[in-house]
Amino acid sequence: MKRLTIIASALLLLCLARDGAAQGFINPFVGTTLTSPSTRGSRSKPGFGVAFGSAGTIVGVESEIAYYPEVLDKSANNLAKSQVITFSGNTLIGPTIGPVKVYGAFGFGDLYLNVTGVSSIVIPNPQSISTNYFTFNYGAGVMGFLTTHLGVRGDLRHYRAFGFKLADVQGAGLALDRFDFWRANIGVMATF
Repeated sequence: MKRLTIIASALLLLCLARDGAAQGFINPFVGTTLTSPSTRGSRSKPGFGVAFGSAGTIVGVESEIAYYPEVLDKSANNLAKSQVITFSGNTLIGPTIGPVKVYGAFGFGDLYLNVTGVSSIVIPNPQSISTNYFTFNYGAGVMGFLTTHLGVRGDLRHYRAFGFKLADVQGAGLALDRFDFWRANIGVMATF
């Protein structure tokens, strides 16, 4: 956990405005995963997070932390829980035209996965997987400013995570060394 705190702090420092013309923002959001890395065609799963950074006129940067309480399909994999926390630093590239900024985004960071099998609830010695993955993401979005300091933001991202081959969670038939998923989010945006 100490390593994650250091990574999050470093990403925050990268997002501080470099000059007075940069426009900083904070963006709490709700989102959903559109695909599951363990099954195709599964239903979407809700999540939430916050992004903060500098929008810039053409190039901006942001740090983001998001939590998804179910990224892997529990019923298809015989899981009790599968939580994901993502930390990422991203670059936003796109023009600001009037009150609207359309952008493409790419970045990298850390994805923490915590998985527990259903059988661990019955067995006194629970078996679970908790590990960090290196992840990169890309996507696009739009920021629309309703006033000078208030707006809305919509975003679509694809995440690819890479790590070491993990042991199977008891009874789940799941062993991940890499996986990917799509996620979409929308939220209020405050600028300063």
